[in-house]
Amino acid sequence: MRFILTDEIIELEPLRRIVATKHVRHDEDYFIDHFPGYPVVPGVLLVEMIAQAAGRCLIAGIDSSLWPIFLQIRQANFRRSVLPDSRLRIEVNVETCNRSTSSARGKVLLEGEVAADASILLGFIARDLLLPDFEDPVLKAYLTKKSAL
Repeated sequence: MRFILTDEIIELEPLRRIVATKHVRHDEDYFIDHFPGYPVVPGVLLVEMIAQAAGRCLIAGIDSSLWPIFLQIRQANFRRSVLPDSRLRIEVNVETCNRSTSSARGKVLLEGEVAADASILLGFIARDLLLPDFEDPVLKAYLTKKSAL
């Protein structure tokens, strides 16, 4: 299973806010077991979508020697089931950011209604712990598209 849970960045204000999208395909691996006959996106993956969007918002504005990591779910609510072939909008606001941690609040919208919302905490690791040539493909695509305009 690939673990990229956002497809595209729509809006980005580094260190402030981000809007991203995710098209939930019917053949996502997790649908096999969650739940057989009634496939539903696991709530923890909805929160991970928020965390990944928040991370991209941070990467776009922090010191390039740092990389955000998901530390804590402070609060989460699941309000609607997300089924295969859903198109989601992920909206995240960064609330605080310093050199060691960042807090963010986000929501996943399905057809304009909140499917999940969460308050999360992210921390930072040294960027050089990652593979040297690694780049976030979703953020790279957004920045490439933006610079071409």
